[in-house]
Amino acid sequence: MANFTMTFKDALEVDPEIRTEILAKFPLFDESHRGELTGKMIDHFWNLEIGQETVSMFRLALRRKLNEIMPLMNQQYEISAIKFNQLETVRVQNVQATSSNTTSAGTSKSDSTSDAKSRVVAQQLPQTRLAGNGDYATSAQDTVSDTAATGESVDNSTVAQQGTGDNVTSGFQGNAALMILQYRQSLVNVDMMIIEELKQDLFMLLWSNGDEFTERNYGSYAYFN
Repeated sequence: MANFTMTFKDALEVDPEIRTEILAKFPLFDESHRGELTGKMIDHFWNLEIGQETVSMFRLALRRKLNEIMPLMNQQYEISAIKFNQLETVRVQNVQATSSNTTSAGTSKSDSTSDAKSRVVAQQLPQTRLAGNGDYATSAQDTVSDTAATGESVDNSTVAQQGTGDNVTSGFQGNAALMILQYRQSLVNVDMMIIEELKQDLFMLLWSNGDEFTERNYGSYAYFN
């Protein structure tokens, strides 16, 4: 039960726009995370009393505070989402690209001519004169040949070569256990950072102990167990 203003639960019932206009629309890095974050807010503040006199004042203060802190908190979310190897302190990457083009063109031409003459003579007895003072033979064969050849060739060729090489060297330097400890210390819960920011400015942070307040006849206030 609230003693000073009203609980956050009652404020949500009195003014539904706190859910639909404030919690549903403040700037957030990833809309898929909105339901989880606002659920944590509502559960955390459910029984706390708002720190403003009226619900309308609380709604304004909540919208203003979220608009002020969320640009920085969204950057915290983005940093936390980066995936890396916490034991990798050295990474050297060499990338080499090669490209070459070779073009060749040529024309060659050849001409050749050959003449050949041959005679085959067979001689048996009795001899027979072939002609005049010619040879004596029983048979003779004369062969005469004349050969001419012409050749021409054309060569046009293009060769293109491209290549890419990627070489990565990685590792770490130092004490592995100390590096893991430092990594753990660097971890942050961004959801809880937002909740703590809201708690300090928007809620009473007082709990009722059940005491009753009554007015004395001389005008001052006292409480009794």
